[in-house]
Amino acid sequence: MDAIEAIHGRRSIRHFRDDPTPRAIFEAAIFDAACAPYTPISRPKPWIFTVIEGKERIAAYGERALAYAREHRPVREGYAWADDPSFSVFHGAPTVIVISGSSINPLALEECTRAGQILALSMHARGPASCWVGSPNLWVRNPNVRAELEIADGYTPYAVFAIGFPAAPLSASPSAIVPQITWVAPVTRSNGDQFIV
Repeated sequence: MDAIEAIHGRRSIRHFRDDPTPRAIFEAAIFDAACAPYTPISRPKPWIFTVIEGKERIAAYGERALAYAREHRPVREGYAWADDPSFSVFHGAPTVIVISGSSINPLALEECTRAGQILALSMHARGPASCWVGSPNLWVRNPNVRAELEIADGYTPYAVFAIGFPAAPLSASPSAIVPQITWVAPVTRSNGDQFIV
């Protein structure tokens, strides 16, 4: 699958098969993600990747993340899911990847986001599917949880993915939103000179 096929074919999947993804696929996709652009201030480690395996373990983490969100959610819209008893934080995935960036890097969120997008595309191109999940973010950033997950000191989780083989074929329908495009282009004068407006 080429890059354009991966971009247009990727979907956020919330139903996974039980069988695990081979570690070699994770290693390859993480290597791909580490090719994401980063700024010089991020060296020597722009990101670290934590791979959590085991459907039962992940489901238990999901219950803890849901309970934590109910108790610690900010007072704003977007947290109605925390009150839904049937909500599944990790959607039954057999594997989760957490991407963390340096806690003192002001651009860590952006850099983890870039790596995360490449990770999602690489996983899709290699067979597994993913869902970028925001619901565990409050929980996974708790210092005790970071220590439990062996996320290195000085790093903050910014991107979390539920990953596994999709339980059903991916939809062929386009998922992209039609973008608004504004062209800011040179204007040519009658004498042939160009200038920017």
